[in-house]
Amino acid sequence: MIRMIKGTYGLVKNGTVEPMTKHSPAFSINAAREAELVEAGVAVYEAEPESTPSEYNGLNMTELREAAAAYGVDASAVRSKKEVIALIEAAKAKADSSAEIKAEPSKA
Repeated sequence: MIRMIKGTYGLVKNGTVEPMTKHSPAFSINAAREAELVEAGVAVYEAEPESTPSEYNGLNMTELREAAAAYGVDASAVRSKKEVIALIEAAKAKADSSAEIKAEPSKA
């Protein structure tokens, strides 16, 4: 992942070219091209962000509420997508940890 510090780089996204400048967020391209830009002194390496975008960000509220219901969460009163996503991810983490506990062999 790199961030531009000089000039402009044309990053192709969904068939369009997006200009990446020193004011743009960090972005990823193939490693060889990243190294080339850093070596040229127009970009610097950036650390990967710690949090990854949620798989639920692209869903609308109806779809989010359905996903929440699948995990046993009532999100009918929640008005914010961010809150519904947090509820889903908490329920998902709880379900995953329960599955891990059940998967461990018992010591008899």
